[in-house]
Amino acid sequence: MFSLEDALALVATRGRLMQQIPSGAMLSVALSEEAIQSYLHENLSLAAVNAPSSCVVSGLEPAIDQLQEKLESARVSCRRLHTSHAFHSQMIEPVIETFTQSLGKVKLNPPQIPFLSNVTGTWITAAQATDSNYWASHLRQPVCFNQGVIELLKQPEQILLEVGPGRTLSSLVKQQPTKEVLALTSIRHPQEQQSDVAFLLNTLGKLWLVGVQIDWTSFYINEQRHRLPLPTYPFERQRYWIDASPESAFTESQQTLHKNPNIADWFYVPRWKESTPIELFQKEKLTEQKSCWLVFIDTYGIGAEIAERLTQQNQDVILVKIADKFAKLNDRTYGINPQQRDDYDLLIQKLQEQNWIPQRIAHFWSVTPNDILSSQKIDEQTQHQFFEDCQYLGFWSLLFLAQALGQQDISDSLKLTVVTSNLYDIAGKEKLCPHKATVLGPCKVIPKEYPNINCCTIDIVIPSSKTPSIQNILDCLITEFTAKQTNNIVAYRGFHRWIQTFEAVHLEQSGCDNIKLQTKGVYLIAGGLGGIGLALAEYLAKTVQAKLVLVGRKSIPEKDNWQEWLETHDKKDKISCIIRKLQVLEALGAEVFVVSTDVTNYKQVKTVIDISIEKFGQINGVIHAAGIASGGVIQLKTEDMANNVLAPKVRGTIVIKESLKNINLDFFVLCSSQSSILGEFGQVDYCAANAFLDAYAHLNTYKLNQFTVSINWDAWQEVGMAVETTVPDELKQSREESLKKGIIPQEGADSFHRILSSGLPQVVVSTRDFPSIWKQNLFFKSSEEELAFLEERLASTRISKPTHPRPNLKSNYVPARNEIEQIIVQIWQELLGIEKVGIHDNFFDLGGNSLISIQLVSQLQKKLNIQIPVVSLYKRPTVSSLAEILSSSEDEKNIGEASNSRGEKRREKKKQRQRIVNK
Repeated sequence: MFSLEDALALVATRGRLMQQIPSGAMLSVALSEEAIQSYLHENLSLAAVNAPSSCVVSGLEPAIDQLQEKLESARVSCRRLHTSHAFHSQMIEPVIETFTQSLGKVKLNPPQIPFLSNVTGTWITAAQATDSNYWASHLRQPVCFNQGVIELLKQPEQILLEVGPGRTLSSLVKQQPTKEVLALTSIRHPQEQQSDVAFLLNTLGKLWLVGVQIDWTSFYINEQRHRLPLPTYPFERQRYWIDASPESAFTESQQTLHKNPNIADWFYVPRWKESTPIELFQKEKLTEQKSCWLVFIDTYGIGAEIAERLTQQNQDVILVKIADKFAKLNDRTYGINPQQRDDYDLLIQKLQEQNWIPQRIAHFWSVTPNDILSSQKIDEQTQHQFFEDCQYLGFWSLLFLAQALGQQDISDSLKLTVVTSNLYDIAGKEKLCPHKATVLGPCKVIPKEYPNINCCTIDIVIPSSKTPSIQNILDCLITEFTAKQTNNIVAYRGFHRWIQTFEAVHLEQSGCDNIKLQTKGVYLIAGGLGGIGLALAEYLAKTVQAKLVLVGRKSIPEKDNWQEWLETHDKKDKISCIIRKLQVLEALGAEVFVVSTDVTNYKQVKTVIDISIEKFGQINGVIHAAGIASGGVIQLKTEDMANNVLAPKVRGTIVIKESLKNINLDFFVLCSSQSSILGEFGQVDYCAANAFLDAYAHLNTYKLNQFTVSINWDAWQEVGMAVETTVPDELKQSREESLKKGIIPQEGADSFHRILSSGLPQVVVSTRDFPSIWKQNLFFKSSEEELAFLEERLASTRISKPTHPRPNLKSNYVPARNEIEQIIVQIWQELLGIEKVGIHDNFFDLGGNSLISIQLVSQLQKKLNIQIPVVSLYKRPTVSSLAEILSSSEDEKNIGEASNSRGEKRREKKKQRQRIVNK
């Protein structure tokens, strides 16, 4: 239609004209074309309809700002686009005539290839293609991409290829409510870490697989090729997925704990018990064994003095300081930015380049003297910055460090000691700092996911930054560092060593005279539309005919539309279930006010509270039950993934408390989980978030004199995270068996009633003997035992012999070349149920998943007598690559050699070089 020269000239003209109009803004909105119409006016135009529920609005910046605020308050997802002007809006109209004149100067030709018009949403006509006014309207009219895709998909078996960087258009196409569409991309997304050429070739291969004719002559035009005769092969596309065996059933161990029938015996509280000084029963001189120490030193001198003492005792010490960017300050000191994940990778890489692998890590970045803590409460901005600093110096620092160790395949045995301050209320005089409590997530979960890392936490108190070097604290810390074995959580107060235990408390219902509920009282429940929130709401409705403010993420139809919704939706529809539950609450005598709000948004929460007080006159109590289920191992955890889990519980609690600072509540209930204590595999962020709730309850009750209780709930049978979280088929039956020991809603309400009258700041609710569960959990801290336990639990789903022939794979079959590869292949074939696994086959392409990987790692550890991080399989998903890290480079056939860690060999070589130099 255009010559290249004319097209370039028009593009330049259009760009010049765009710069002549005032600046504007554009906003992507997750609404349909019909739904967005009510938001448009003279200053806002519909710029594009990209998908059934995705539009772009364009206009003046103030108007876009107002629209964004309005949409966010209505819980409608929206995002500002990175543009300088309001394209496809009324602001473009002044330049249309000039652009039309420029179009009149070029020759327009009928199209040679049919294409879909973004103006009409259907196929272009020759008349439109040669009309200057049509091309001018392109500047002003909305982009009808969605309608164009609908028109395109009317033709069956379409193969769509996005030409350009990323996958934006492909993602929009996949939002169409049709059967699956094959949409491929030609250039990788900027965040995808792979070769551009490899990505392009992979797409080309996929096009060929689905029948697209490739011009291979042109593809190989500059290469010399030799024809190889190969046998024909039918691409049968047969399914080889492993289905869960319906006959399989998990057998319970004889030691399995059973559900206690007496609810009064379900309750436990954390207690601190003074411990025998560790030096009396564990004596070891550091000078007897030289170790490599990596010490993350604080800015107050504690870590630096410990490092100095270690150096004096002939230990090999390298320091890590807080800095703006990564830097090697000297041969023994590095600086890293705690917020930069890459800095941790660089640190471990640089150490490896020096053949220096840490055997012990001491982390002091969560230490703060009392006077510094007091200075952080001056104003809201200072408090917020201190909170963010605590997260990056604690939770994120340990998460990034573990990822860096895993990324660099550090599998040597390693002891990680995290020194904190002011986490626990033991002596009753501490300046508690719950902001730091999220550090407990990595401390408890890292040993579960990295079998070579043993982790413990030591909590201390530093009275003043002016005199931080308290001799007895330094002595105690050195003793803990020296000990071969220590408790997972230790606290020092003065000269006394304390360890945490859990003690049963008997809460009879008949003794609940001190119940903190008022008839017709007003109670706000964050997460009030979730399972546990609604169960507690029903308890309040039955007990005191409460006025309930239910805050949730979900948007519920107006009450006048409830019946219509129920009549037009399935009974199992989630919104329908919520509506029926709300109707039950009202039938029980409750007044219900439902509002959709983001609990992490102070402005939204404050508005809800103001409206509630205006409506009901007061707020008597708050239950914070909002939360998002976690999932995913540390090695693959991104900041967005973790923040999504942390935000509702951590930020949500702070926002709710700040919004209610002038209101005297009868109670503030925080719904925590046993995860904060047990630290479960794949739950680092969920553990951290709930640990914050536990610490916050102690601060609020004892220091701020407002009754707050954190309830560490056991799993509920019918509602809650344990029920709502999707699990693979392999664990469904196991979960069902576990949930039989869980809490039913009536029992949960009864437990809540007893706890509310107890006055305790933290209560663990466990249907089974919790100290036994807790001790069992501690025994599995080595991760090797836990993998064996999980592998045993999953054993009934294992397929004992191959059930499928080798599937069609992109990798050729290459048999095992040595004994270690044969062992790996044999285990893979047994677990995956596939014959003839080759050394270049990808574990995940064969149907492997995280659960099968647990069994695989456990069996390899038994066979080879070595420790293997579970995350190794994600980085080395083929037999050959996995065998590389399990084999001895000197003698691959000697499996016994594999039990020697690679780090020990490097250090031995280093010692040999030193002996040669000394000679």
